[in-house]
Amino acid sequence: MINQRFMTRFLMLGMLMSLVSVMIPMEAQAVPAFARQTSMPCTACHFQNFPTLNSFGRAFRSGGYTLTGGQGMIEGDDISLPMMLNASVITKLRYAKSNGNTNEGTDYGEIQWPDEAALLIGGKLSKNAGFLMELGLLGAAETEVEGTADLTTGEVTGTGSGESNSFLSTKVHFNVAKAGNTQFSVIPFSTDGLGSAYGFELLNTGAQRSQRPIEDRRGFSAAQTLGLASGEATGIALVASSHNYFINYTPWVPGWGGTNMNVKPSGLAHYFRAAYTPFIGSWDTGIGVQLWAGDAEVSDGAGGETLLVTDGWIIDGQMQGSVGSMPLGIYASYGECTADPDHHLGDCNNTDDAKAFGILAQLGIVPNKANIFAAYRAKDVGTATESDFDSTTVGGKYMLSQNVVLELFYVKESGSGVDARTNERDSTWMLQLFAGY
Repeated sequence: MINQRFMTRFLMLGMLMSLVSVMIPMEAQAVPAFARQTSMPCTACHFQNFPTLNSFGRAFRSGGYTLTGGQGMIEGDDISLPMMLNASVITKLRYAKSNGNTNEGTDYGEIQWPDEAALLIGGKLSKNAGFLMELGLLGAAETEVEGTADLTTGEVTGTGSGESNSFLSTKVHFNVAKAGNTQFSVIPFSTDGLGSAYGFELLNTGAQRSQRPIEDRRGFSAAQTLGLASGEATGIALVASSHNYFINYTPWVPGWGGTNMNVKPSGLAHYFRAAYTPFIGSWDTGIGVQLWAGDAEVSDGAGGETLLVTDGWIIDGQMQGSVGSMPLGIYASYGECTADPDHHLGDCNNTDDAKAFGILAQLGIVPNKANIFAAYRAKDVGTATESDFDSTTVGGKYMLSQNVVLELFYVKESGSGVDARTNERDSTWMLQLFAGY
């Protein structure tokens, strides 16, 4: 905890940083790993701010991170590697204040440093293959475990095991064939918290946990609200992609890092994703569906077996364009997870199906420099629990540079009358400095 005087100074410092950055011209910088490989700025692949992808960013990811620019290459028989191993360090410094944890007026908020610290290594592996690997920079005592409170929502979340494992997420993208404009790829992957869509995803609707325009992922995304697109996952993505569509079928299991990894081949769950991404006039659009089905039969660690149900679905869509000279992004999604006492998600093992709807609008008031956003999320878990509430999020982002973002947002939660304590849910302020070095 920190005292109120320190909180005030911290907020003043954040505002001062923004004012100074307005007055001092800044050279455009890029998120390092892929920017170094391609010799392109961040804005080549990202819309408004990273990590939100634009059409070129989707093409780069679909190609398996193999595009190179001015960087020197090692070329020879059956080898094509960048001369440098490209890497980024991702960090977040956050201050959060929520009235949900107030203790007789003594809660002045919390500084979280580092809220996230990871080394990202990725890029071209060969002519037709690329990779992305996330290495955690936190110790065993600092890894997120089941039962950790999310201060942006008040919900209890976690990656599951809490084990000390520096390999948080990894995938290897093999482009195995091409027919016309369609690329066929095979992508084995494993992740501690990014979900079954981690193997391959291109939209910015929260269909995959880390692919989102704003920090408050549950504040605008149905897939993140229900938890369908988060959590531990290991599988193989089988993908067909082109400039205006992609299809992903992934056999997978909700496990990672030695947890739930003893799985029968007949007991794999199934993830299916299809999306259409056309340009409508000058607007870059996308509409898609996600479907989770099947039961994962895994080891219970005691010589027995556990059946994990994964059933659920999401429909989502996005539009990226401009209003006058101001870029505008709109992202929406709706979905359900099937009620089952054996469902691997807590909100989905009630008596009724859980449902969620979310929408986000993000307007660039200064293109590629400053934007404001507003989001609304409705949630119904089908039973009277404290996790059944709606939320409204408002905030803004300022790009101190293309790879350093200052974000301030406010979340207001509202109950549906099922909370026995109060009809008014938590409210949260958060100031975050997010940087990729």
